[in-house]
Formats: sequence, C-alpha cells, structure tokens
Amino acid sequence: MKVQYPITAGQVIACYSASSVNDTNFHSLNSSDFYNPITGAQLDANLKFAYVGVASSNTTTSSFLTLRTVASGAGKTNSDGVIEIQSTYSLDIAAVDGGQSVTNISYAKAAGGDTFTIQAGFNK
Repeated sequence: MKVQYPITAGQVIACYSASSVNDTNFHSLNSSDFYNPITGAQLDANLKFAYVGVASSNTTTSSFLTLRTVASGAGKTNSDGVIEIQSTYSLDIAAVDGGQSVTNISYAKAAGGDTFTIQAGFNK
C-alpha cells in the first residue's frame, strides 16, 4: 500500500514578483529570494519548497516552471522536463514524490512585459 506524502502550504509563506524581469529566459529562485510577509525579513537560503503558485497576466502564450535550477537558455519542451503554464498554476510540491527535497525552482515568462508573480510556501 502506498501512502501519500502530507500536503502542506509550508511553515513560511512568501511572494516574489518577477514583473520587472524583461525577458523570457529561465531564472532560478531559492528561498533566499523571498521575504517573509509577517516580519519583512529575507528568508534563509535552501528552505524546502512546500507549495508554489504562479500567476501570469499572459493568457495566450505559455510561461514555464521547473522544480530545479536550469540554465538561462534551457529548452521549453516536454522532453526538457518543464511545466507549461497558461495564466495560473499551483502545486503542493511537498506532496509529490521527490518533492520533499526541492530547494530551487526556475521560471520563464511568456513575454518580457508580463506581470508575473510566484507565491510559495516553505518548510524549514
């Protein structure tokens, strides 16, 4: 019998705005790129992602997400191991097999001028 990993939003939540990033390359994020909305303090590095949500103003062209660090010019096809996003997406990373060890994610916007935010929950 298989048991599902616990679903959690994380012990610490935060939001990252990539709206000022004006390109469609991949950019990697670590917990240290986020700030605690309660204290205003920068989060410690290498906390484990428990949850990630993405919201893009672009509803016609895909943005991309990976659950690991990828190079800026990495591919954006299924065989590259990307999650294709149109407008919004959310995932309980900690509930996915192997997700308990995710400390970095990467995103690529659909268009440089898009409004793009990432909501995340982290476990210490």
